[in-house]
Amino acid sequence: MTQGSALHPTDSERAELETVVAALERSPRLAKVLNFVGQKYLDRRPDEITEYNIATEVLGRAKTSFDSTDSVARTEIYRLRKKLKEYYDAEGKDHPIQILIPFRTYVPEFVRRDSLTPRQ
Repeated sequence: MTQGSALHPTDSERAELETVVAALERSPRLAKVLNFVGQKYLDRRPDEITEYNIATEVLGRAKTSFDSTDSVARTEIYRLRKKLKEYYDAEGKDHPIQILIPFRTYVPEFVRRDSLTPRQ
């Protein structure tokens, strides 16, 4: 996470989110999920980034019938993690900030590229 970004999102973090969402235009569901989790994070509302909210507010699942056996949010977050890795390995490789979604969470992190440890 960039230093202090949870308290004070930077313009560069917002710009990176917009850039990556636009780059995902061929995957509109993933773009919607990324935009949702990114905006909630940047608006300092990470507690609203839940499986339930992703499924019902972004992916159209009915609030009355959604339960934990529905894996739509988990599946889309998995696909989004994979797509973000592909993006930052190619087109976004020179971006100074990367958006990551760590495993076991839906909350994104905005990481300065110079603070990333090399992948092994």
